[in-house]
Amino acid sequence: MKLFKPLNLRSFALLIMTISVAVVLVGCVAPTTFVRTMDTTWASIEVRSDINYTNAWNSVMDVLVKRFDVEVLSQQDGYARTTWMYSWTGQMDERYRVRVTVKFSPDHSKVEVKSEAEYGGAGRWIPGYDARLLETMKTDIMGQIGRTTR
Repeated sequence: MKLFKPLNLRSFALLIMTISVAVVLVGCVAPTTFVRTMDTTWASIEVRSDINYTNAWNSVMDVLVKRFDVEVLSQQDGYARTTWMYSWTGQMDERYRVRVTVKFSPDHSKVEVKSEAEYGGAGRWIPGYDARLLETMKTDIMGQIGRTTR
C-alpha cells in the first residue's frame, strides 16, 4: 500500500509556495509589547507646582528628542508628536513602528502621553500601542516634572 502518491510539477510548486508563505508568516509576529486596539490609551502626569510651563515644556521635549525626531511641535498649544520609529525593538523592522504624542492640559497642570504602534507593514497596518514605550515615556516624564514617581 502506498502512503503518498508522487507529486506532479504543479502540485510540487504549490507545496513549495505554501511552505514559503508559512515560513514568512511565522516570522511575522508582533512584539510582545504590542497591544492591538483601536482605542487611544493616554497616561496622565501631574506637573509639580514648583515648575512653570516653559520649564515643564522644555523638560518634556528633552525626554522626547533623546529617543525620537519630532514631527509636530507647538509650545503655544502644548502639543508635540514624534515621527514614526521603526527601530524601537532594538533592530530595524519595517513591519513595526511606534511614535509618541504629548499634550499639556489647557491650564498646564497635567501632561498626557500616548504611544501609538502599528504592526504589519505598508498597506496592512494593524493599529495599537506599545505598552513598554508608554510606560517608559511616562516614567521618564514623571522623573523630570511629575509630582510623584510610582
